[in-house]
Amino acid sequence: MRFQKAEKQGMAKKGKRVSLFFLFSRFFQIALCVVGGGLAMVPLIEDVFVRKKRVLTHEDMLDMVAIMQTMPGMMAVNAAIFVGHRLAGFMGAAVAIIGVILPSVGIMMGIAAVFQSVDVQNPHMLQAFSCVRACVAAIFLGTAIRLVKSVFRGMFDYVIVGAFMIALLCGFSQIALIIMSVPIGWAYVLYQRWQGGQYHG
Repeated sequence: MRFQKAEKQGMAKKGKRVSLFFLFSRFFQIALCVVGGGLAMVPLIEDVFVRKKRVLTHEDMLDMVAIMQTMPGMMAVNAAIFVGHRLAGFMGAAVAIIGVILPSVGIMMGIAAVFQSVDVQNPHMLQAFSCVRACVAAIFLGTAIRLVKSVFRGMFDYVIVGAFMIALLCGFSQIALIIMSVPIGWAYVLYQRWQGGQYHG
């Protein structure tokens, strides 16, 4: 019952698009607030576009994370391109990129201007950033749990997730595992068709 409720809450409104200003402003706000790299954006993107606006699904989020990890370039920009293009086409991708880049450029220019007078080894500053990293980790963990719930639909999913978790713990490359998942998925679809069944995804 709880899974069905979560799936319903994460279901996108079919055919709904968002304005270019909305894309720009949300990615600007996300980039301005995020500390911890491109993956730290995932919980905020999920909160805005899946849980509140409901224009993306949890499956879209999983696709976005896979593209962020495998495509060259900054993960934040890859995420902006995926979401912007999915919701508003080429122009959506363009304004999302501008929104996600501007805060970083402004902050870095500000830091460069005052860097000589900033004590980067100040213990209070280091402690503050350690608390921020802990907060980001907790938020990301919560988002990961919600995304995982949308994956588990059959025994095959449990087996694959378990196998990939073991491979990650053994030190396998994340990119290599994502690439490996493509032929495994194709093989499973072909097996289901050969058995006369229908793929549940």
